Amino acid sequence: MIRALLGIPLLLVLLAAGALYESYGEIEPCRALAVERARRAEHSIGLPVESGVEHWTRMATSQMSSGECAEGLLESWYERLMSALP
Repeated sequence: MIRALLGIPLLLVLLAAGALYESYGEIEPCRALAVERARRAEHSIGLPVESGVEHWTRMATSQMSSGECAEGLLESWYERLMSALP
């Protein structure tokens, strides 16, 4: 019973880290946010994926705390979800 109570949160953390790595190639939230922002900027202005925008977004997110970056990622995902709904 105790193992299950301890194992479930650990499994959730591992799944979240795996999803971040699969999506962004990063586990750290600020780097993942930089990748997310670069992809959205490149898509919105029609730049190729390897245009170098990520360098600038990493500079911007390097000044943020991990909590701020995680919040930024959640906001970005929410915006994408809302724009996809009819």
